[in-house]
Amino acid sequence: MEGSAKRKAETICMTILGLVVAGLMVFPIIWLGFSSFKPSTELFSYPLHLFPQEPSGASYVSVVADGFFNYVKNSLFLAVAGTLITVVISAMCGYALAVYRKEIPYVNKVFAVFLLGTLIPGEILTITQFTVVSEMGLYNNIWGCILPVVTTTTGIFMYRQHYMSIPLELVESARLDGASEFRIFRSIMLPLGSSVTITLTIFSFMWRWNDYILPLMVLSDQENFTIQIAIKSYIGTMGVDWNSILAASILSILPIIVIFIILQRYITGGLAASGVKG
Repeated sequence: MEGSAKRKAETICMTILGLVVAGLMVFPIIWLGFSSFKPSTELFSYPLHLFPQEPSGASYVSVVADGFFNYVKNSLFLAVAGTLITVVISAMCGYALAVYRKEIPYVNKVFAVFLLGTLIPGEILTITQFTVVSEMGLYNNIWGCILPVVTTTTGIFMYRQHYMSIPLELVESARLDGASEFRIFRSIMLPLGSSVTITLTIFSFMWRWNDYILPLMVLSDQENFTIQIAIKSYIGTMGVDWNSILAASILSILPIIVIFIILQRYITGGLAASGVKG
């Protein structure tokens, strides 16, 4: 009885602690949402108050009128195209590194080289990526923000670890039945890695949707701006348009929140699957 009561007390304490931490993390977003409906005179009024005294949606109307949905289209194309290419490349690389680890020498050393790439500072990578973009003639082109970052060590690692948990006998049996390597990958291994695919899709979409540095360096024409660059444009020499920034920020995070809510149950399964070693 004492052990049961102790476990119940620990569960209650952990639940309360989790709710407090969740509240601390969600509160800034709630404050941001309510503030986006405040007139500019209320944003910095004292004392501060959570709810707008005179709610107004003028900032949202202004943001939409400024061409916000064109920025959404650009960000959506960047995120979707980049994510699709990233998932395909990561799945293929992970498959090769896992399946051929006993057939081809030095496969594990190749994977170690991939991991070493994560030690390179992001600033150096960004400069190198911009140089490549310029040499390829992709400056001020949305593809210049997609192609340099289509490979991710994280995605390759997730697929490799998951595929290593699948018995190699399954692949060998398919080969004996006459299945081609691509058929094995497409029809057997890729479906078995569906949880990893969904997890990487969510993470990759978020990375590219929120990407700021590379689009800032590559895109110069306002018609090609992504959402993050458009939000930055509300900071001008004459001041900061806080109302537009708040409204645009809320609109920019809504797709991420919706996608996360719909697919969150797959994230834990995908991370668990990618952490299993064969």
